[in-house]
Amino acid sequence: MVELPFQQPRTLNQRQNRALALAGVFQATQLTHMTAMMGRQSIGESGNFYFEQLIKASLNIRPTGSCSCQTLDFFNQLADISLGLKTLESSITQPFSTTPKSRLPKMSNAKLPMSYAMSLLALEKKVYGNPEFVQIIEQSQQKILKQLSFFDNNYVHPSIVANLAQTYVETAGAINPRIMVRGNAEAFKDSSHTNRIRASLFTGLQMAHLWRQLGGSSWNMMFSKRKLLQDIQDLARLQYQVV
Repeated sequence: MVELPFQQPRTLNQRQNRALALAGVFQATQLTHMTAMMGRQSIGESGNFYFEQLIKASLNIRPTGSCSCQTLDFFNQLADISLGLKTLESSITQPFSTTPKSRLPKMSNAKLPMSYAMSLLALEKKVYGNPEFVQIIEQSQQKILKQLSFFDNNYVHPSIVANLAQTYVETAGAINPRIMVRGNAEAFKDSSHTNRIRASLFTGLQMAHLWRQLGGSSWNMMFSKRKLLQDIQDLARLQYQVV
């Protein structure tokens, strides 16, 4: 028996589609957290990979009322969102953990990605409820998609990241209360790092919008955690097939 990466996406059911979109939100906030904590250091090749996948998706998520699409329409494979699946699973399972308190990690930082995610879910409704903000996002998407050819389709090029960051500032960043990101003070002295943090938050905003389009609601998420956990674990298993 050989395990191979699961390449061809299967048709996901409605709940799995929503869970995967929500995992995209948590991938964005985990990257936000990692970038803020690392200071001037890099988040690494894997971090850049997950960041790039979210940028690609965020440029193609449109502000339509509902979506008959699959979350995987915006990604190449499930593995592109594996960081988000792990982060979301951790955020759900930690409150249910029976591990003695002395063995639990410090929760102050571990909870930050979840805090950012919940804030983005709330901000998404306000952003997409404002026609002016929607127009800013659409114009920014069109501008960046045209720019990509000048940067050899490098989605993490500093100019692309800076434009995404500016789009966040002009939309979600203009709404109070704003998301307060905690991290290494050095990270906030470097404009390239603050741009990556804001760009990560923008991709999370877009994934939150996709989640909403697919029927996601904070009410259902809060009161159906065990179903959501089951969906996440099913999606994690789908990343590999046995042949």
